[in-house]
Amino acid sequence: MRAFIYIRVSTLEQAREGYSIKSQEERLRDYAKARGYTVVKVYSDPGFSGSNLNRPGLQEMITQVKKGYADVVLVYKLDRLSRSQKDTLYLIEEIFLKNDISFISMSESFDTSSSFGRAMIGILSVFAQLEREQIKERVLMGKEARAKSGKWHGGGGVNRLAVGYDYKDGELVINEYEAECVRFIYNEYLKGNGITKVYLKVIEKFPGILSSETTVRNIIKNPLYIGKIKYKDNVYEGIHKAIIAENQFNTAQELLKKRTTSSFKKLYLISGIAYCGHCGARMFGRTGGKYKDGSSAKYYSCYSRYGHRPHMVTDLNCQKKNERQDKIDNIVINEISKLNIDYVDEYRFKNTDTVDKVNSLEKKRKDIDKQLSKMIDLYSIDNSPIELITEKIEKLKSDRDKITNHINELEDENEDEKLQEIKRTVSQLSDFDWDNEETQKKRLIAATLINKVIISNDKVTIEWAF
Repeated sequence: MRAFIYIRVSTLEQAREGYSIKSQEERLRDYAKARGYTVVKVYSDPGFSGSNLNRPGLQEMITQVKKGYADVVLVYKLDRLSRSQKDTLYLIEEIFLKNDISFISMSESFDTSSSFGRAMIGILSVFAQLEREQIKERVLMGKEARAKSGKWHGGGGVNRLAVGYDYKDGELVINEYEAECVRFIYNEYLKGNGITKVYLKVIEKFPGILSSETTVRNIIKNPLYIGKIKYKDNVYEGIHKAIIAENQFNTAQELLKKRTTSSFKKLYLISGIAYCGHCGARMFGRTGGKYKDGSSAKYYSCYSRYGHRPHMVTDLNCQKKNERQDKIDNIVINEISKLNIDYVDEYRFKNTDTVDKVNSLEKKRKDIDKQLSKMIDLYSIDNSPIELITEKIEKLKSDRDKITNHINELEDENEDEKLQEIKRTVSQLSDFDWDNEETQKKRLIAATLINKVIISNDKVTIEWAF
């Protein structure tokens, strides 16, 4: 049988414990010889962590396994392959067994070519699932504990900052320039200006602070600005300073509720989130002529095409045709009806810049791993004082741990209040009666799940809110 050997050592301590790269290879070659295996190639990752799969030797071996260049993969110890049960299970089930490759861990006598070894896969699967659930539970408990103690649970990532505050030493500190923007938003809204008008005024007076009109609405709804912390359905007293007076906030909530239930908007499912796919302007609901049965025709029309609200116009030459309301609404409802929790998680991860940030951090971590590898090599050939190497390794490990924590924070940040609201809404879709429920309830679902519906003459594109 053709065998691949995989060996890894990540720290100086492991080298001291006696399973260095060289000793692992010697023992595995002896094992292969005793079993009558032919060692095709040895893959090595000195200085690399076993906490993830981003290791050059491992990735090269995976590629060769998929090409069928071996019959068995040998490791000295299971944690040499991975320290993550989830990753170990993935490699065994999805890479090795799917390609008819047996896997043997010499120290634990773990052999997938035997019935006992295959049974162990099921046990690994149980523990991997338990590990995932415990991690999620700890994250949620940590966030709830922070909220109860008055601390913001949003974290310090760039996209997790609250407008009006800086995040310093684990606490929110007022950013005076941004706080003035928040006060301006409340003042203008309480004067009677709508969300769109407030947003247009803000981007002129405070350029670069807000990313969309949705941000204006979120700021108005967030009790953070009166010194409180909201987590799930509970509100706790925060330790940060308020920016807005409580009576202002309460008045704004009443006004927001009143405007949301206006009689005109009840007629149109996506008014407020409909955009022209040709000029980018908003589209509005309008009533046309009468049908033979006496009912009125209803359309979504581009503001630019009609030009009667100048601040909403982006291109007076826009040729976007009117779209029948029932046609567009049915398309949107059909797409919403397809949603489930798994799709929300998958779509959201793929369509945010979280992936780019994680990849960037992974690259930095990989660079540190390479430096660690060099340190291990220096120790192995005895060319440098061990005290100096140990000091450098500890510094590199500390930097890598910080990056790992940041990666974990980015991957966990999706469990925020907005996402929880979205998931609650999606979980109720299977029981929602789109044919008979009132339009206002349909509008609330659409507004929760969708940022924009972009309507072109030949297609409809939905930008989800997750």
